[in-house]
Amino acid sequence: MRIEPMVERVLILGFVAAAVVTFALVVRALARRRAAAASGRPAPPVLWSRLSGQGPTVIYLYGPHCGSCAEQERALDELKAHGAAAVVRLDATREREVAGALGIATVPSTVIISTDRWVHAVNLGYRSRQALTVQLDGMGGNPVDHRVAMSSTRRP
Repeated sequence: MRIEPMVERVLILGFVAAAVVTFALVVRALARRRAAAASGRPAPPVLWSRLSGQGPTVIYLYGPHCGSCAEQERALDELKAHGAAAVVRLDATREREVAGALGIATVPSTVIISTDRWVHAVNLGYRSRQALTVQLDGMGGNPVDHRVAMSSTRRP
């Protein structure tokens, strides 16, 4: 049985497209897993000098060609205006050591760190001011979110 050349090309194109989509989904899942692993742990020492120590800090990682970073900037400006947290803005392309230590592989990303230097939440992608406020309010006296309860690393 001979397959027509056009049908053969369409089948090959379909397999290539499926492989690309599968690869993208695997990379995304690995990035989320890595970022979730950073939550509930001490902040990496490379960040310590940038934390205010006067309350929670939102580390914001952006990129120079990021389309949704402008929207994230507005949400963070609103958050800062309400005095909810200090905001530290870092270009992820220049601060690769920080991004790697936090498991960040996409921009925009935000990381909420408590006054005592514990990572409370890692957010890959845009988060509204309201979503960030809920995370900050949820810190209370214990800056560990629900993901930590499922992991073996517990805060003393």
